[in-house]
Amino acid sequence: MSLDILKERFNGKLTTIKYEQEIDYREKTIKNLEEETNNLSNQVVNLENEKTNLLQELNKARNFETGLFSTKQKEFENKINERKYDIEELESENYSLQEKINKKNKRLEYKDELINNSNNILKETKSKINYLNAKLQNSKNSKKELKLEIRKTYKEYLFEINNFESQIKDKNQLISEQKQILKEKNKKIKQVTDIIKELKTKNDKSNEVINELSDKLQQSENSLIVENGKFQKEINSKEDTISELQSEVDILSNKVFALTETTQDNSILEKRLQEAEQFQNIVKNNKNNYQVVPQMKSKILNTDNLIFKLKEISKQKQGPKPLNWQQWIEIPESNYLNELNHNIALKLFNENNSLFLEDERKKYDKHSTMNFAPDLRLLPLTVSGLQGYYSSISLSTLSNEDNVSQWDDLSVNKNHLTQGTANNQPEYNASKNSLQFKRNSGGTEIDHMDFTTGLTLSEFTLFFVVDFTDENRQVLLKDTAGNDLIEVLYINASRARLLVTGNDGTNSVSTSVSPADGSVPQNTKLLLTCRKKAHNSDDGFGQVEWFINKTSLGTSDDYDENILQTINELGFANSSTGFEGNIYEMGIYGEALDGGRIGKLQDYFIDRTGISV
Repeated sequence: MSLDILKERFNGKLTTIKYEQEIDYREKTIKNLEEETNNLSNQVVNLENEKTNLLQELNKARNFETGLFSTKQKEFENKINERKYDIEELESENYSLQEKINKKNKRLEYKDELINNSNNILKETKSKINYLNAKLQNSKNSKKELKLEIRKTYKEYLFEINNFESQIKDKNQLISEQKQILKEKNKKIKQVTDIIKELKTKNDKSNEVINELSDKLQQSENSLIVENGKFQKEINSKEDTISELQSEVDILSNKVFALTETTQDNSILEKRLQEAEQFQNIVKNNKNNYQVVPQMKSKILNTDNLIFKLKEISKQKQGPKPLNWQQWIEIPESNYLNELNHNIALKLFNENNSLFLEDERKKYDKHSTMNFAPDLRLLPLTVSGLQGYYSSISLSTLSNEDNVSQWDDLSVNKNHLTQGTANNQPEYNASKNSLQFKRNSGGTEIDHMDFTTGLTLSEFTLFFVVDFTDENRQVLLKDTAGNDLIEVLYINASRARLLVTGNDGTNSVSTSVSPADGSVPQNTKLLLTCRKKAHNSDDGFGQVEWFINKTSLGTSDDYDENILQTINELGFANSSTGFEGNIYEMGIYGEALDGGRIGKLQDYFIDRTGISV
């Protein structure tokens, strides 16, 4: 009912017939609202029935999954996975339907509230009107009083309607204020984007200036050769001094190491040294010319000096090259040290090989600063945002089928991958120069490795050089609880889905990229790249993109929650969901790298591991 009609009636033009017509109109309106409410409730019932049917289908699928165990298990596993994929699609549909139901429920609640308010107002008004009509029928003398009551009633009704309209105006005002705030934020975003564009243009200009300067520097290079020669002589002399000091430092550190390591073992060593004096001839003579020397009963030996001498000689004979255990133990001094104390010998062996890798990295750093051609094996170390780089470089000292308890991080972070349980340690595959991860249905061998320090990333770029077996689910990286996952799910041998899942305990999110069949083959060496942008990036959400070798497999915009990705493990301690196959290289960056840097790193990994593109 409009205010104009009420005011017209209030001014004395109100008649009983018009009033009754208005009541009929209100009752019809109420009936229409009730019918609409019934329709919406029927829609809710239908949606709930659909949800029930979907849950029944899901239960049937799960019962089908659990009951399917026969001698033809391998044949039915693909069917089960296809069923899982259908279940996941049904669950996603159920989730969307549930959201629609919630939205409609909210709308229904809002409409119910309006209907209830209108009904209450109408009921109050109707009761007062009925009361006044009864008075009109009983006594004509009280018309004036009744008119006053009617006027008063309508004044109250007008007052309530005005309040209702003011509330609506207040809500509209709030909405307009929020719109204004959004407009201001959009203006700020546009300003920031303009600033970014200006910075990009300035960067381009700076690059042009840099190119010009580099040309000038190249032109003047000949004039600087003489001066460089002088500086090179000075540098060489300083390097000689540094090497001398470094050797002295190494000697002192070895002495400290020997003192600390042997303090606890002196009692054992002194007993064994009297029995092991015969091995001293091995240090001086060949094994073939070995002669038994009678033990000296009263001779007191300096075990610290002996161990230090053996370590020093063994290190000198090994030289600047890595050796496997068999090669290293063939050095007589190394063998003698192993006979005295296996733990000390093993630590020295690992020390020498780790020093070699460190020297290789320092050589590259030195070359890169001197504008020499870089060592392409270590290119990932030069890209910003590196959280960890794991390469077969650090596996070269191993023998075939050796268990690997630690995969070194070649970056400065030293976030190594470790595994202390022998049955869960991957093996070194010498023919492929890779780490081979295995898993079995019995659960006695479930290969996986833990990061020394867990990673929590808002954005990232991951590089995996792998070959997968014909297992259906391949989890590459995960958190401790198994809520945050980077994985590849094979529906069948040619059909794969690439997933990134996050869960912070409150909210969850899951992205999926499903490339064309045959895009991600099994039993084939390939490079997988996964890039996730930050939630507050230019795209407005955490967009996820997958690559195979250098080809994009597609993007997903479903990472629409500000959830940090946690990484604690390589592989998964589960016989049915863990990683199985070979991994050759892995690089982890805490940034969503741009296309130029991604392309360079992809070329590096492809070239280094010999991937056929």
